[in-house]
Amino acid sequence: MNSFDVIPNKRPEQNGGLAADVWPELGEDFVLNQFYRNYSGAEGWLGEGYFAVWTRQEISKFKEPNFLAYPEEYHFFASDGGGTQFGFFVRDGEVLFLSAPDIGGENDIRILGKWPDLLKAIKLGDYI
Repeated sequence: MNSFDVIPNKRPEQNGGLAADVWPELGEDFVLNQFYRNYSGAEGWLGEGYFAVWTRQEISKFKEPNFLAYPEEYHFFASDGGGTQFGFFVRDGEVLFLSAPDIGGENDIRILGKWPDLLKAIKLGDYI
């Protein structure tokens, strides 16, 4: 089982695994670079929570209007479809995933942990 088996309704990437990494500075082994090489996005229920992994275009669209709400080191890539975004940041060389509300700021962010922790939090509906 790979890291993406639990993610519902994945849409295949048209370039067949040859797409450029979204975050090349994190390397080819970064879980989201691996995802975006193979899929353009995904959306559906993951246990108790809804998980919509954005397309590359949606990631870019989210950055600009939210630039002032959250520090630049936070990279958002998904939502629950109901007011919460999921993202990540790098601290001391380690990637940590987080959740953040549509309306809020840095004080409203919840650090969830590593990739498996993010998936578990969504599955349990425990990310707000």
